[in-house]
Parts: sequence; C-alpha cells; structure tokens
Amino acid sequence: MNLESRLLDGKPAGYCSSSEGEEDDFKVVNDEDEHQANVMRRMGPSSSTGAKGVLNEFKAFQEQTKLAYESRNQKLIEQARKGMMVGTKEEREKAQKNDEDDEDFEMTLEGLKAKRLREMRKIAANRVIEMTDKNQYSDAVSGSSAYLLCVLIYEPDSDECEYLTRILKILAADYPKTKFVRATSTLLGMSLAFKTSGVPCLQFYLNENLIGNFVKVSSILGNDYDCKKLLQLLRSNHIDLLSGGYATDSEIESDDD
Repeated sequence: MNLESRLLDGKPAGYCSSSEGEEDDFKVVNDEDEHQANVMRRMGPSSSTGAKGVLNEFKAFQEQTKLAYESRNQKLIEQARKGMMVGTKEEREKAQKNDEDDEDFEMTLEGLKAKRLREMRKIAANRVIEMTDKNQYSDAVSGSSAYLLCVLIYEPDSDECEYLTRILKILAADYPKTKFVRATSTLLGMSLAFKTSGVPCLQFYLNENLIGNFVKVSSILGNDYDCKKLLQLLRSNHIDLLSGGYATDSEIESDDD
C-alpha cells in the first residue's frame, strides 16, 4: 500500500530507515521568495490576511485616524503585503464592534497590531523544516519515537497551503516538543487527484505510527481559521502539541472542565 492510500484510509503508517536524519541536511522554509510575492499579489489589497486587511475593515471610520496610523506603521503594512501576518474575519468583526468609540477603536487596533508583531517574530524564527527528498521524510517518521512529528503535505502554487504554512510557523515557535516539517505532494509521489483535492494535508506521527491525518484542512476548518481553531481540532483528536504526545480522554475532559 502506497503513502497516499495510507492517508486516505486513515490507517497508521510507519517507515524505517538505516540512515540517521540530521536536521542540518534540511532547509528552512523561506517566505521571501518570488512565489510568495506572487501569491500575495493575486490575493490583492482586499485580502483578509495581515494588518492592511484589518485597516481596510475600518476605512469608513475616521479616515484621518486611519491615515495617521498608516503613516506611523508603513513598515508593518509592507510586511503584511508580503504575507508575513495572519488575520481572521472573526478578529476583525470583533474589533469592528468597538468602532463607535474612538478610544476603544484605537485600543483594538493597537491590540491587533501587537498580536501581528508577535506572530511575525514567530514566523521569522523559521522552525518549519522543508523536506528535499523522500528519504528525509522516512527518516523523520523513523525518529518520531523521540518527538511528535507534524508533516504538512502541500502544493507550491496553493494559497491555502501557504496560509497553513504560516499558521504552522507560529505554532512551531510555541511548541518546541513537536517537530514541524513540510513536503510537496510531488516529492511524496501523490496522484494528481490528491494534489488538487487533498492538500493542504496534515499528518501527525508518534512512535512511527500515524496518529492524526487531516486531508484538505481547509475543508474541515474553512478558509478563515487561525491557530486557536487548528489547536482545538488537534486537541479534539487527542493530539497534544504542548507535551509532544497523545492526549487521553481524561486529559481532554479536564481541559473542558
């Protein structure tokens, strides 16, 4: 049974390798490439991601205040255009509820800006490792006895995959006990159908066993999810990034309490 069949069946999968995978052999995901710039250009100025999207939501409210904000934070806005910040519709709607009060409006924007800056720092840490050959994937799975392994299977020209990559970069900075890697569907030998309908796909391995398999994450969470929603999905499926392991039913119930 090939890798794609294991993913679609949802059965545990394990791989062994005689070589020891060294992290130095991997390359770190780089957002500052031409493709990323092209992605953001296609998304246009009305995109819901980034500080610019947040500011546009308030365009009708006190134009003079908005212009002053843009002037003070021009560098921040430019970085947002490059896709380095993540925003959600839910956050913007919550912020917009306060737009009748000038002080609350400014405080809300400042809060959102501060959150984006924290996310930018985590993204800049570049802790998502790029797989460059299939043996590295096998080695990483073989090494999952020492850590929880998160694998993103993606397509380079997919906006949804780029969005999830940024989400994972933020999580990778927060959860050091989990190892985050990504590999193209082509590298792993996936079919054309999987490339078009199965990505972005998240796998989670522990002790060489596939304990989590989420095909087409955007079809599960929608197109405007954030770190919190993804963490809730993982936790509900017994995946604990904090401990780098498997969460029992009792542990999940205690969290709910």
